[in-house]
Amino acid sequence: MSTTNFVKGECGQCAGHLEFAAGAIGSIVQCPHCGRPTELVANLPPARAAGPRRLVAGIVAAILLAAGLVAAISFFIKANPAGVSEKSAKPAARATAASRPADEANTNGFAVPAIKLEKAPGSSLVYVTGKIRNLAGRQRFGVKLEFGLFDTNGLPAGKATDYCQVLEPHADWAFKALVFDSKAASARLDSIHEDQ
Repeated sequence: MSTTNFVKGECGQCAGHLEFAAGAIGSIVQCPHCGRPTELVANLPPARAAGPRRLVAGIVAAILLAAGLVAAISFFIKANPAGVSEKSAKPAARATAASRPADEANTNGFAVPAIKLEKAPGSSLVYVTGKIRNLAGRQRFGVKLEFGLFDTNGLPAGKATDYCQVLEPHADWAFKALVFDSKAASARLDSIHEDQ
């Protein structure tokens, strides 16, 4: 029994199929199909199909890449909100620099969802609008909201305020604070005060 390994190749001139001993690779022979000289070059074996491990690894890599992309986009959106930025206030202080979640923040027993600047239809008036919810089980009297206004560069552009005489327990108040400065492009809740 012979131990010679045979490989397959093709003629460099006519592409005719050739079979020869592996030790002859690189030799120049006369092609039995076209009769011209050709170098013996072995064809590479066909690529193996990706095994189950490679397939699973590819799927896991794609999922991780997609999750990273979603996380990066989410971080970018939270870091650069498009119209309104908010900051929380302490009970005894007028304002602080601590940021709060975009969906809703709790301050002094009030829940404050996102606020926005809104132009009144058919006029040039602009308001800071949104809702505030009384989280306490008691009435709140003389509730005053104060908003800081900012231009497109994030520089201060004035203040806006709104006032509610009585806010019932667990009730919502749809505030609407008039904006006097035409340069205002965003608003931030600076403080919530309540008459004691």
